Amino acid sequence: MAARARGRLPELDSLRGIAILGVLMVHATSVAVGALPNSTAKTVYIVLNTLSLFCVPAFIFLSGFVLFYQYVDKPLTPRTLGDFYLKRLKQLAIPYVFISLGYELCTIAMSHKTWEPMTLLQQFGKHLLYGKSYTHLYYVIITLQLYVLFPLLLLLFRKLRVAAWAAVPIGFVIQWTFYLMNRDYWHLAAKASWSFTYIFIFMLGAYLGMKSTTYQRWFHNKREDVPDKRQGTTALAKVAAAVVGLLWLASTAGFLWLYIAYRTGKPVPEGYWFEIGYQLYTSLTTIVLLKGCAVLNRSAVSRAIAKRLQQLGALSFGIYLIHPLFLLLYRRYVPNSGWPPAYHLWIVGGYIAALGLSIGVLLFMFRYVRWSWVLLGPTPAGYGPSSPRISSLAEKKGQ
Repeated sequence: MAARARGRLPELDSLRGIAILGVLMVHATSVAVGALPNSTAKTVYIVLNTLSLFCVPAFIFLSGFVLFYQYVDKPLTPRTLGDFYLKRLKQLAIPYVFISLGYELCTIAMSHKTWEPMTLLQQFGKHLLYGKSYTHLYYVIITLQLYVLFPLLLLLFRKLRVAAWAAVPIGFVIQWTFYLMNRDYWHLAAKASWSFTYIFIFMLGAYLGMKSTTYQRWFHNKREDVPDKRQGTTALAKVAAAVVGLLWLASTAGFLWLYIAYRTGKPVPEGYWFEIGYQLYTSLTTIVLLKGCAVLNRSAVSRAIAKRLQQLGALSFGIYLIHPLFLLLYRRYVPNSGWPPAYHLWIVGGYIAALGLSIGVLLFMFRYVRWSWVLLGPTPAGYGPSSPRISSLAEKKGQ
């Protein structure tokens, strides 16, 4: 099968940029959500934290989209598979092991535990398996699992001729089967570290990645490849967009209600309602934001915003890996001021410090440290030595 040339989609990096801002919001506000008594301020933090929970599903959606977008037309030979896994080993697995080791050693040192090599080695092995060396690393282990599954899924659609649209119901069935089996029988303690917990959003990305014509029609309003008999669907597309928008607003309201009630100690429905709410909210939010990112590229004014988001998106993996370290160090110094706004300024300061220091460290490491990929992942295109993007992003950060 000859591979078709596929154009770059800058909105994907824009969505990555928004998603990493969401990750930072979740982590920066989590301490306030847990520490503050019930109050208006706590509710505000709950809202900010809950609205940002789309971030990890958005990254997983992007993984599914990009993998199938790039490989759906490529010959699936042993050499292709070998190159695929070698690339993922270097770009994801090796940095994951070293960054996990770094967090493991850091938390042990800060907790002043006794150093017992064999016990610590066993603990590290278990943490590495489930992405538990630090709270955010479960996403990386999920992504590694999806990379293992990807060739099998691609064969499903290529060799067995399964229609691309079937990716969505297949993902839905797998995810809910896993959820129900785990709830009633398996009782896995680390459910969030299993890729099946997020397989629906991954397969949604896979569907859009395989159906590039459908993607262009839905997200870019490009209909050149659509037969004449289907040119009358514009009105239907507008209705569909309105329905998606209303569903998104309704799911957002319901999801917020659930989490505000749960985190303020009020009665809440059964656990599966949280699963339903989370799946609806995160999936719809990802789609709505992706559409918004595509729209941003259509005018000169908004394109400047899109460019900054794309620059942030290119650095998103490195930011994801190292920002918790800066939050960990920052939170060792809690303000003791009796002035109420001091605490809120401290929370905001944590967000800004984690973002700013992460960007600064990444720009320095990618430019001056040849082996930075071992710890931080691959150097994004344009961010190596003497890159104009580095000075551009640094200037923006200093403004």
